[in-house]
Amino acid sequence: MKKAGVLIPELMRNLAEKPVTILYPFVEVTVPEGFRGTPRFVSDKCIGCRACVRDCTAEAIEIDVKKIDPAPEEAAAGAKPQKKCIMVLYLDRCVHCARCVEVCPKDALFMDQEFEVANFTRDALRLVQE
Repeated sequence: MKKAGVLIPELMRNLAEKPVTILYPFVEVTVPEGFRGTPRFVSDKCIGCRACVRDCTAEAIEIDVKKIDPAPEEAAAGAKPQKKCIMVLYLDRCVHCARCVEVCPKDALFMDQEFEVANFTRDALRLVQE
């Protein structure tokens, strides 16, 4: 255990110096270049191949493909059912490795710059993106 005589000079030096840390969240933080934020989904580009689900090591992604039947008058004209993809992302599992973005053949996924994802409940960390 150190004696008080050794600690007092150190204490006095630290009282005179400017803090090293930033005053977050009161001071705006700039996101560094190359930061991998949260995966985001563009459903119009998704073809439902589920390559992102297959390659996600954290098992944080689910893709649900739903068929939307055309209106009766459009069906009579020969319109085909359309696909709509919905992605469920579990942020409590995601390790933000961006592997899902790398393997997507249609660029339906991208990483945003959001870094404030903490929350009080697990349900709030479940993102449903359409």
